[in-house]
Amino acid sequence: MASLQLKQLVKDFETVRVIHGVDLQVDNGEFVVFVGPSGCGKSTLLRIICGLEDASSGDILIDGARVNDLRAADRELAMVFQSYALYPHMTVWQNMAFGLENIGTPKGEVARRVNDAAVLLRLDALLQRKPTQLSGGQRQRVAIGRSIVREPKIFLFDEPLSNLDAELRVSMRGEIAALHRRLKATSIYVTHDQVEAMTMADKIVVLRAGRIEQVGAPLALYNKPANRFVAGFIGSPQMNFIPVSVGADRRLWPAFGDSIAVPGLSPAAPNGAAVVLGVRPEHLQLAATPGALPLPLTVAQVEQLGGQSMIYGTLPGDAGRITVQCAGQVNARVGDTLTAYASPESCHVFETGESGRALT
Repeated sequence: MASLQLKQLVKDFETVRVIHGVDLQVDNGEFVVFVGPSGCGKSTLLRIICGLEDASSGDILIDGARVNDLRAADRELAMVFQSYALYPHMTVWQNMAFGLENIGTPKGEVARRVNDAAVLLRLDALLQRKPTQLSGGQRQRVAIGRSIVREPKIFLFDEPLSNLDAELRVSMRGEIAALHRRLKATSIYVTHDQVEAMTMADKIVVLRAGRIEQVGAPLALYNKPANRFVAGFIGSPQMNFIPVSVGADRRLWPAFGDSIAVPGLSPAAPNGAAVVLGVRPEHLQLAATPGALPLPLTVAQVEQLGGQSMIYGTLPGDAGRITVQCAGQVNARVGDTLTAYASPESCHVFETGESGRALT
C-alpha cells in the first residue's frame, strides 16, 4: 500500500493545456475512481501518474517521495489497460510470469507469486490454457493477475471493462471491488461510466476539461453535488434541470404554474434572479404531496422495464424535457398529459451560466 499526492499538476501538449493545476490526495488503501466525459483528461492524468507521460509542471509524490524523474518501471506501480495485451502464444502461467522473469526474479519466487495470484483470481485451473481458449472475463483476470504478481505499491486501471459485454461488466466490477477488499491495495480506476464509479469507489474524482470539479464519497456527490455539471453526471438517469426565478417570497417560480420553497436556498440567489431547479427522476412522484411543485408534462416516450418504468415528457413552453422514474408499471402512453410532483427536500438549486454553482 502507498499514498499518492498530486500537487499543481499541469500537462501541455504543445500550445494546448489539457491538465490544469490538479491537486489530489489518495490515502493508503483507498479505491479512487476518476470519472468524467470523454476528453476530460482522466486517462492522461493516469498516464502521468504511472510515468507514461511527463508532467509539464507540478509534483507527483508516492509515500511522500517525488517521483517525477523516475522511469515508469521504477515507480513500483502496475497498470491494467483497456485492452488485455496478452501474448497469444503463451499460456496463462507464462503471461503472468513473463514480467517477473524479465527482471530476473528467482524461479521459486515467480512460481509462488503466479500461483498465489491464480488462486486469488480463480485462474488456477486455467494456467495451461492460451488466451484464445479463455472468455473475455477470464482474459481480463489474467491481465489483472499480471499486475498482482508484481506486488506494486499502487494499482492503476484504465477503463479495464470497456471491452466486455454488459453482463460481464457487472460481474467483473464486483470481482475487482472484492479483490480490492482482499488485497487492501491503493487503487486508481478510470472510467466514463458513473455506475461503475458509484458502485466501486471509496472516493470519486469528477473531472471536466482537465480540472477537478468535485472529490468525495459516492453518496456525498449524489446527495450534495457542488455544481450542475456534477449533478448531471452523477446519477442515472440524469438529473432534471428546470429554469426558475427567485421570487420576493424566496419561493422558486417556473414560467408555468405553481411555485416551491426549497430549504437552504443560499443568500447568493437574490430576489428576481434566474436560477436552475434540479430534481432527480427517481425523486419525482405521480401523486401530490404537501408543498410539492406540480410539473405538468406531455408524455413523449414510455419505457416499461417490468420492475420500474421510465416516462420521458416535455414541460410547458420552453421549460424543456423531463424524465420521471417510477417503481413498478404505469399506465401511460405517448401523448398523455400527466403531473409529476417534486418535494422541496429532493430539490437542488444551481446558478445559471458556466459555473453552475450549487445554491442549496
